[in-house]
Amino acid sequence: MPCRFLFLFLLLGACRLPAQEASRVEAAQDDNNLIWKIANFAIFAGGIGYAIAKLAPSFFNARSADIQNAIRESTGLKMNADLRYSEIDRKMANLSSEVGKLRAEAQGEMEREHARMIAQTQEEIAYIQRSTAAEIEALRGEGVDKLRVHATQQALALAEARLRARFASTDQTDLFNDFVRLVERGKN
Repeated sequence: MPCRFLFLFLLLGACRLPAQEASRVEAAQDDNNLIWKIANFAIFAGGIGYAIAKLAPSFFNARSADIQNAIRESTGLKMNADLRYSEIDRKMANLSSEVGKLRAEAQGEMEREHARMIAQTQEEIAYIQRSTAAEIEALRGEGVDKLRVHATQQALALAEARLRARFASTDQTDLFNDFVRLVERGKN
């Protein structure tokens, strides 16, 4: 193909003949210029055609491969999106049953928590009652002990007061005689 263009170029160059007349020379030059313009355009068009013939298939094949890859990727993305969409639709269709299920679970959980709190409160009440009863019993025992000590102290104070009164009112000999009698009784 490049040889044809070269041949055409040489042929056009060889066809140039000197003109004898000025007007003919001008007309020939115009024709010559036209021939050169046509030859120049033909060479340019041939070069463009050659470049397009050589480069266009690989460019368009690469572009076609890119487009095919993009189509495959978009098809995969579309399928993935459709799958997600159908999953969302399925979930939305089951949403009311899911909400009911969650409500039932929450109600059950609240009832279990309520029962647990009641049981815990009853245990705390029983513990408080046991603690109070034990404290009352301890305080009662302490009060009884204090009362016994006080009663004993009062009895001793009363006995002491009576003995002092008796010793003050009676003679020492009477006491000595009472002591001797008590000792004699103890021997028997």
